[in-house]
Amino acid sequence: MDDRRAAEVYDVVMVDREGGPLRRAARWGGTLVAGLLDGGTMAPAVSELVIRREGVELRRITPSDVGELSNLHERILLELETSSPEEFAASWDLAGR
Repeated sequence: MDDRRAAEVYDVVMVDREGGPLRRAARWGGTLVAGLLDGGTMAPAVSELVIRREGVELRRITPSDVGELSNLHERILLELETSSPEEFAASWDLAGR
């Protein structure tokens, strides 16, 4: 029986969202405004989550706001530590990638 954890096979990283400089500036501006208005978790996400295997990108997840980004990142990290590679791949639709 294979006792490996998904974290031994996969990893997750936050990367800057794709898009041109104007889009990034607009997202950062929205984040600053939301912070000033105390809407921190409602601020636009300026990062994406990338699930990788051996450094190769398998899936890119683009949350809409900072709260969703944080929640998804925590969920993925927990699943990496608590599931098998096969379970993790099925959960995040990584089969064949």
